[in-house]
Amino acid sequence: MENLKKLILQKGSRRLVIFLILNYRYLRKSKNLIKTFFFTIKAIFKFYIPSKRITRGEQIQKLFKRINIEINEDEKFVYSIDEFKTLYRKGRIIDNTTIDYSKVLNTSIEKLKKEYKQLQESEYKNNEIETLNAIEELINREISAIEKSKKENKEQIINYFERMKSVEVQSFEEALQRILFYHQMLWQTGHVLSGLGRLDKILNDIYIKEKEEGKINKKIAKENIKEFMKILHNKCWYKSNVLIGDTGQIIILGGKEKDGSYFFNDLTYLFIEATQELQIPEPKVLLRVTKETPRELIEKAVQCIKTGVGSPLISNDDVVIPKLKEFGYGEDSYNYVTSACWEPLIPGKSIAPNNIDSLVFIEPLNKMLENEDLNQIKDIDIFLEKYKEYLQNYIKNFIKDINEIEWELAPLISLFVDGTKENMKDVSLGSAVYHNCGLTTVSLSNTVNSIYNIKKLVFEEKKYTLLELNRLRKENFETNENVLKELKEQENRFGVNNKEIIELTNQITEYANEVLEKEKNVWGGKIKIGFSAPTYIIKSQNCEASFDGRKKGEPFGVHISSDKENLPYTELIEFSANLDYSGHRFNGNVVDFMISPNFMEDNFDKIVDFFITSIKIGFFQMQVNVVSSETLIKAKKNPQDYPNLIVRVWGFSAYFNELPEEYKDLLIERALKSEGKSY
Repeated sequence: MENLKKLILQKGSRRLVIFLILNYRYLRKSKNLIKTFFFTIKAIFKFYIPSKRITRGEQIQKLFKRINIEINEDEKFVYSIDEFKTLYRKGRIIDNTTIDYSKVLNTSIEKLKKEYKQLQESEYKNNEIETLNAIEELINREISAIEKSKKENKEQIINYFERMKSVEVQSFEEALQRILFYHQMLWQTGHVLSGLGRLDKILNDIYIKEKEEGKINKKIAKENIKEFMKILHNKCWYKSNVLIGDTGQIIILGGKEKDGSYFFNDLTYLFIEATQELQIPEPKVLLRVTKETPRELIEKAVQCIKTGVGSPLISNDDVVIPKLKEFGYGEDSYNYVTSACWEPLIPGKSIAPNNIDSLVFIEPLNKMLENEDLNQIKDIDIFLEKYKEYLQNYIKNFIKDINEIEWELAPLISLFVDGTKENMKDVSLGSAVYHNCGLTTVSLSNTVNSIYNIKKLVFEEKKYTLLELNRLRKENFETNENVLKELKEQENRFGVNNKEIIELTNQITEYANEVLEKEKNVWGGKIKIGFSAPTYIIKSQNCEASFDGRKKGEPFGVHISSDKENLPYTELIEFSANLDYSGHRFNGNVVDFMISPNFMEDNFDKIVDFFITSIKIGFFQMQVNVVSSETLIKAKKNPQDYPNLIVRVWGFSAYFNELPEEYKDLLIERALKSEGKSY
């Protein structure tokens, strides 16, 4: 029972429970319910719980000996995850990260073993060698399974696996297979939400070499990429974090170079084209852009977005990289990727668990309203000082809690992170070159709008006392719907390019930044925050009403967006460009808006112009949902008619039919507002 208790308390089990609750309506209608049921039963009754004397490396060895290897004979590549087995953990395992796959492609098991055998004896050394032995044994098991299969290209695939043991990759196709194998192992060992990095850059040299030798062309390369992406989409139900589709498998394309030029190549285009043609929500693609990005590439990206697939997400290097350099990443900033969605990190040099949890800006405001004598708050300056005090205490306690997290050893990731060998420590112990971490945030827009409404209606216009307005809020505005309407319809709101709103937003985030500048994480690294998070519904469900006109339990604002009807896209971009992302405030800041397909189709060239102008104006990151309210409403009513409708949800896309009802309703409401309609 004690082991069962530990299992239930661990993060993985909590994640499974949340997943089951949020996706119950979908799961009960499909065979995935059966799969998930058996996954749960096996997780409880067949979970491998090792002796305390067994090292982490030995645990991986035992796991890799026991997993079931399935070979899909119809697929070009081999990618086999046994969803019923993973590593036991009593603490939290590193997730939401991306290893440097260039290191994977340019080394071998044999080479790595030689490097580690030269190190002095230590627990770290033993774990790494044991992990390498486990990988080699798994390779042999994979080869044996492939030999018994009826795959048409099995001799070629066997050769690719044999070569993993002794040499670096020699072909584009081999590189894709090796990436899939290591990506498979990360999921198998519990490192969920695992990104794929800058694949157009990582694969560029081998692609050019083969292209010059006449062994590959764009057509062949794209077909390989499509096969690669289709395989990554497999077992989406298992890989999903909280909602089906939330797998964190992100591919980064393009980017600013140290000399100011813009990197792109054939593969940049081919990955976007593959995304457009496949029309599957995962894996997702992020395109890094600058003022130097060719119009043709922007057109290609917009063409893909226009299909409604939700990719690529756009990240503006002209804004992001200076913030990374300012934070302390130096020249490594030019090689940034993102975690599962949009949080920047340096692959191969940082562990950067960038999505540990979400701060809720409205929570300390509600606590302040509950605890303070509101009659003594005579003006907005006193109000803000009080809020600052509660917010900063809230963040300090939040950091204290996350610093008490017990992190499991991660020898597989440690193989490919600089600093671990030099420091003779596992990456989970803070040995990486950069050992920072990140938090996301929600309800910033709700907090800004709430405080602005108080400033206007209480302290300037004196229409209500703070006590009176707070009483109505605590009553969920049930006794006065007119006040609720007034709060919702204030002209100046978050997202509007208004000086007061921008200054108030930056003032609030600076309160948070002041705390973060003084605090350290458990490894002695820095803590960053961003103003985009996937928890805008989950964290809002038990949150009481707020002064922005939001009733109890209603969703928080989504990323950097506006709840104002028919707000011009250009104004939202200008607003976002005026936000302060300096200091610790760069852990993902996504402008999120919706465009109807008809508008996109009729104004394609203007939309491309808008993207190019927006890059120059200076947004941080941007994602677009291309779907109409009419389609969403019809899809909700008659889901059988829209089986392949894809929508952008958080930092990922998903099939609309697979979303919980509250997410469908929010998307419909946002689409209607963007079209100037009401729900």
